[in-house]
Amino acid sequence: MTTNILEVIDEIWKDTPLDLVRAYYCEQAPFNGAYFELLGSDDFHPNVFAAADLYAVSTLSVSVPIEAGISILQRDSKIFNDLLGEIPNKQLGHLSRQEFDKSMGPGSPALNLWNRLCRNGREECKWGVGPTTASKIMARKRPGLIPIEDSVLDQVLQRGKQNSWEMWWRALHDGGEKLEDRAEQIRVAVNRPDLSNLRAFDVLLWRWGKSKGY
Repeated sequence: MTTNILEVIDEIWKDTPLDLVRAYYCEQAPFNGAYFELLGSDDFHPNVFAAADLYAVSTLSVSVPIEAGISILQRDSKIFNDLLGEIPNKQLGHLSRQEFDKSMGPGSPALNLWNRLCRNGREECKWGVGPTTASKIMARKRPGLIPIEDSVLDQVLQRGKQNSWEMWWRALHDGGEKLEDRAEQIRVAVNRPDLSNLRAFDVLLWRWGKSKGY
């Protein structure tokens, strides 16, 4: 389970991990995702969804459907922003077990926001926001807390039906200083001190997965 993340990162680190992330953030021809955190950053409000947030997720190859965007930004903005404001703006690895359960477990603000974004309610009609898009919307607002999900990362981490929040929480606790040091190496290598640990590893794992044909 959680050792999957640590073992995969250990395996990648045997080779040339920093070259993978340097290519992603290369100044001459960066990947679109290099701008995920930067778009609209001059007017960024951590507890308020803005149009720039929904546009930023398009740098990660997803789009927010119009109906969902209108609801998030206008029609139901108070509901979405109130839920967002209840989610701590912290690093996932710094949460205690009790804090994790309160903030991200069943009935938590994070899970409630996730369910509202995905329209998981029994009487709700889907509107085209699935786990991948929801994770990227939430990661934009809570980059240190919410891991990004997509098909490449799922294959790299052999996630299956496991809860990615729980997986990463355990990995960051188990990996401790070693993962902190490796995330810092990534930030220094690409000159992006703003990157959270989760985002640093997201890029590394995604790039490695793509290099393996996932």
